[in-house]
Amino acid sequence: MKVSIVTIVSIVLIVSIVWLSCILLAYADEYKTLGIRHLDNPTVCIFEPDTLYTDDGEDIILAAYTSISLWQKGLFEHSPDGDWRFLAVTIPLEDHKNKQASQFPACTILISFEYTNNSSVSLGYTYIDFSNSYHKYAHITLFTHDLQITHHYNDNGNGGEQVYDNSTFEIKPFSMVAIQNIITHEFGHALGLGHYMITDYPIYTDDKPWIEASVMYYALNALDDEIAEPRYVDIKMAEKLYKADGFGGSTAPPLKMAYYTAGDIEICTHKC
Repeated sequence: MKVSIVTIVSIVLIVSIVWLSCILLAYADEYKTLGIRHLDNPTVCIFEPDTLYTDDGEDIILAAYTSISLWQKGLFEHSPDGDWRFLAVTIPLEDHKNKQASQFPACTILISFEYTNNSSVSLGYTYIDFSNSYHKYAHITLFTHDLQITHHYNDNGNGGEQVYDNSTFEIKPFSMVAIQNIITHEFGHALGLGHYMITDYPIYTDDKPWIEASVMYYALNALDDEIAEPRYVDIKMAEKLYKADGFGGSTAPPLKMAYYTAGDIEICTHKC
């Protein structure tokens, strides 16, 4: 069987490209966007927590305002030519109880609070609805309490074999630092940022690389007592999404973006 020189060269070229890609991505940080972008300066509505499940409503609201200010501070510091202003308002409990996010068309980022998450281990989540032209919004939901489940076992007289006995449930409030950090992380999603991924974890420090690398690091640690702030890489990804002129600018790039920063020195934070 004869194999042409062109075929051999093509195979070598393909193998070389794959090999080079593996080398690049082996040391790459990965950062993606969610495919959404606010067309104007966001109006952030902070919904007062229900007094039935927390006595710390004022502190929780303050944590939300602090998270917003951290994003605004970072945006103006690292992207000073942009319009990064947020309008933030508090919605009293009596004005929003038993109402849906869609009933607040003036709000483009909504932050609300629930007692505890009974369905998953998520500390909070962001729901995005950009389907209606008259009201595009991102809805952040935070849980104020952690549901801790402990499973108990005994040997049940079976020669040491562990047999399930029962489970106990304990509900503990998250610290204000944890609540603020969760809001700060979810606020990045509300702006359109995805998760920051590290391909060769751990880096920076062994116990909390998410603090050192990016506030959008995917594995948020609610037990950490250090304040999480948007990092340079977070601001530069927001700048890539909105461009340097900020919200409502005229130079917005395509919505669908994914960056492997091995080739992007500007926003790379590790092993570029």
